[in-house]
Order: sequence, then C-alpha cells, then structure tokens
Amino acid sequence: MGPYGKVGEDMSFLNLGKKDEYGKQTRIEHRGKYLRASRTGGVSLRAQTRAAGLNLTANSSHGFRVSRTVGKNTQMVMQNGRFVLRGRYGSGPTKLNLSKTGMTVSTRNELGTFNWVKPNRSSAKLFGVQVRGKNAAYAQAAYLVLTAVATFFQLLIAVTLTLAQWGWQLLQLLWGLVLATPYELEVLRRKFRNRKIRRAQMALTSNVAASFEDWAEMKVVAAIALAFIAWGRGRDARAEIPWLKMAVTASNEPADLPSCLPYLSDAAGPLSQWHRSDTELDDPLPVLARTAILAELAARQVSADRLPAILLSIDDLVLQQGPKTRLQEQMLTVFCDFAGLRLQEESREEASN
Repeated sequence: MGPYGKVGEDMSFLNLGKKDEYGKQTRIEHRGKYLRASRTGGVSLRAQTRAAGLNLTANSSHGFRVSRTVGKNTQMVMQNGRFVLRGRYGSGPTKLNLSKTGMTVSTRNELGTFNWVKPNRSSAKLFGVQVRGKNAAYAQAAYLVLTAVATFFQLLIAVTLTLAQWGWQLLQLLWGLVLATPYELEVLRRKFRNRKIRRAQMALTSNVAASFEDWAEMKVVAAIALAFIAWGRGRDARAEIPWLKMAVTASNEPADLPSCLPYLSDAAGPLSQWHRSDTELDDPLPVLARTAILAELAARQVSADRLPAILLSIDDLVLQQGPKTRLQEQMLTVFCDFAGLRLQEESREEASN
C-alpha cells in the first residue's frame, strides 16, 4: 500500500458497477484517505484533522478550509479566507438549502438534483459522469418534461381504465335495472291493486264470509276449486260441480282434491249466493276481493305444507277447460298474495327436464 492508500486497487474501479439508490451508476470518482480523483475536480491530495471543535482540511487543489457545525445540518466554513454558510434541511427527496445568498429548494431525482430557485445550481449524472451548471439545468429540465409527460400518460391511462371500469359497472347496474324493472313494476302494481282489494272487502256482504270460519279444511278447498273454475269464467258454482267431480276423479295427481268432493254441494250454495249479491258487470274487483277472503281463510284453515300443491292442482284443473281467462290469472296472483304464497315461473331448462 502506498502513502496515499490503495491507489492501484481503488483507481482500477473508480466506483464502476456501483449503483446508487435509484439503481444508476454512481459518480465515477476515487475517494481515498488522502487522494481524490474525479472528472471535474481532477486529482488532488487531501488531509483532514480536528482540533478545538473545528474541522481542519487541507487540499492541494482547493487550499485550506476550517469548518464547524453550528446546528443540525448547518455548517459554517472559512475557506481560503472566504466565508461560507451552508445548510440542508428536510427529509425525503425535496430539501431546503441555506447559503449566504439566501435559501433555495431542491429536489433529488434519478438524474441528480434540480434546484427550483436557482436552476444553474442543479446537478445531473449521466452514465456515472456528473455535470453541473447550465448543462445540468438543461438536462434536468428535459428530464422533468419527459417525466411530466410520462406521468400524464400514466395518469391518463389510469383514469381511462377507472372510467371504463365505472362505465362497465354502470352498464351492469343499468342492465340489472332493465331486467328488474318489469318485475318491480309488477310488484308495485300488485301492491296498489291489493290496497284497492282491501277497501273493496269492507263493502262486501259479510254474513256469508263470516260463515266460512266454521268450515272444515276440505270444504275450504272445495270452495277454492269452485271459485277458480266458476267465478273465473263467469259461471255459477253449482253448475260446475259435475264437471269438477269428473275432472278430479280422472286426474293423475289430485293432491288431496278427491277428499273435497263430498263438500262441493255444501260449498257451492254459499258461493253462488255470495257471487250474485256482490257481482257488478265488467268489474273484477268484487271477485278479486272475494278471492282474497278465500285466500286468507285458506291460510288459516289449510295446512301450509299442503296448500301450494293443492293450488297447483286446482290451476291444472282450470287449464283442462282451456286457456285461463284474464280474471283467472288475476285471481291466482291475488290468492297467492293474500295467502302468503309466492309464484315462481319455471325456467325453460327446468321445464324441458
């Protein structure tokens, strides 16, 4: 080892291959204990010591320097008879700089450091070669412009992707609303209709409906079957008894309907009387109000686990006489609403299976 440190070993590398915090080549230079070598500073000998709280430095190129730290990150320097005050404050890439001429703000980036107040004091490092002054300011300005353009396009892409995602979610929401709107409108329409039915129930003759409370379960089922078949087509309940007996007997899946056959005659009389006393031409509301009363009666008198199957069997009997009338469709929805049942349409795939 020579008097100036490991000259041969350190000079051969000059920080070549050494990376800074940004992964770039560090400044190409040599910093030994007594020897300094760089592109801008040349080769110089340097020695440093400390005495009486002062740092004493002698440099063959820059002369003699005395410095003292007077506060955190603040230093006073006397170099070759010239007073220097310098300080650097702040954390992160942007810092506040102090000097005799005032204060400046600088930001460190991958290229070097850019001074926002005095650009000529900026520095830039290209492939390990550090430049200062105007050239560094120009390089930093170009770098900042390119960085701003890249950031703008990144932001533009991010905003575009975000807007596209929001747009897709909005389309999904709108599509869901489009699909749900008919159902929601139907639910709303049925709510208003059921309110009208509630008011119409108050105007019906109550003595007939009151007698239903003592009916047995199968007699209630018989009344429901007669109501759908007779009222739904504008016929008298007693006239439908023969056909209903024949249809129930011939049905493959009667769902307890044969048990109601003995009660058909007893149920038909009150139904016919009730129908004649409250029916108005071209007004389905009285029929729907009576259907609602039968539905509430069924919810109390008929077992909850059997009522859906019984209603479906009655609906099948209605279809045996031909397509359902509009009134029969309305009676079915009203019955389900007031009996606490929910109609669910079978999908085509399920129907085919």
